[in-house]
Amino acid sequence: MKDGIINVYKPSGMTSNDVIYKVRAALGIKKLGHTGTLDPMAEGVLPVLVNRGTRIAEYLDWDLKTYKAALKLGVRTDSLDITGNVEETADPSDVTEADVIGAFAKLMGCEVSSADAGFSGILDQIPPMTSAVRIEGRRLYEYVHQGDEIPEEIRERIRPRRVWIENLRIEDISLPEIRFSVTCSKGTYIRSISRDIGEILGCGAVLTELKRSASGAFTEENAVSLEELVKSAMEAGRVEVEDPETMKLRRTVPFGEDIPEDMERFVLGVDFPLVHFGEALVSPENARRFLDGWHLGYREVSVVKEPEQDPWIMDLGREAEAYNARETEINSGSHAGLKLHPEYLSSYKIYRNDGGGMKTFVGIARHSDRYHKLVPDKVFLRI
Repeated sequence: MKDGIINVYKPSGMTSNDVIYKVRAALGIKKLGHTGTLDPMAEGVLPVLVNRGTRIAEYLDWDLKTYKAALKLGVRTDSLDITGNVEETADPSDVTEADVIGAFAKLMGCEVSSADAGFSGILDQIPPMTSAVRIEGRRLYEYVHQGDEIPEEIRERIRPRRVWIENLRIEDISLPEIRFSVTCSKGTYIRSISRDIGEILGCGAVLTELKRSASGAFTEENAVSLEELVKSAMEAGRVEVEDPETMKLRRTVPFGEDIPEDMERFVLGVDFPLVHFGEALVSPENARRFLDGWHLGYREVSVVKEPEQDPWIMDLGREAEAYNARETEINSGSHAGLKLHPEYLSSYKIYRNDGGGMKTFVGIARHSDRYHKLVPDKVFLRI
């Protein structure tokens, strides 16, 4: 076994790159990647892609993510969360529960009466100054990390980002603390939601807790702890602790490309998260033709599932494209929305029919209006 995905549960206090370092040491495989960076203060699911699994990253733009978060009123920090430098404090004692519900409704442009069911819709967000938004070749967080002041001309070019909120729900109000959950599209900043609620209420707010409980098909339930991965590698004699204070690991055997057998139980298939795609079965002969780059006619495949087409994907994509076209004429600042790929709405997972109910994932094909066939996009099967 060489390719796959490990859904790692990242603990708080560790960067996403720290997780990659430890998984790389435990697996003994250098080619790894992850989907969706989590801040050091955040915990939750962090899918780690192994070898050819890294090639599916671009397909996951549609995946909705679910977060559980908490904010505290009356504080403003430079990072918008509790780990930042305090810039201002205020007394939030006049804020009522009704005010909080009204603030969430105003943020989403919804009626207050819908609070019990949560709020949904397209939201325009100003990214945090510590975000990875790039303007003139430099990311915003680089200014902060290097102690530089963000130039005013750069600030003026930071545009709102258009994201989709599937559901924003207030879970608990114990003022000055508020707990809420968000199911949203890629690119949504939960810190910005916290900041905006504080600004609407006039007292400021910071994010104090953040957990990503789901990212598409990846959930807490199918995640594995980092400690369990490292423990398995240590028991197999592949790694040892070089520095107990920092828990720095050292490989005792060379790196390779194969996933160790004792680790295979933690590995999900490369096709596992592609739940929006259609599915088609092909014969072994046509699978070989597909691997060679041949197009597949619909008479040569057995379609067992059509692609899912969530309306929000097209709505958000069209709005962002139109908004970006208008804004590009004015300035060349930050991108204003998700760059969704509409061709993925007509993509299929191709499986080789091995007989007896068994099948093998071959790759991804997309429908071509020009040829009215399934055109190979990426191949994953190793021959």
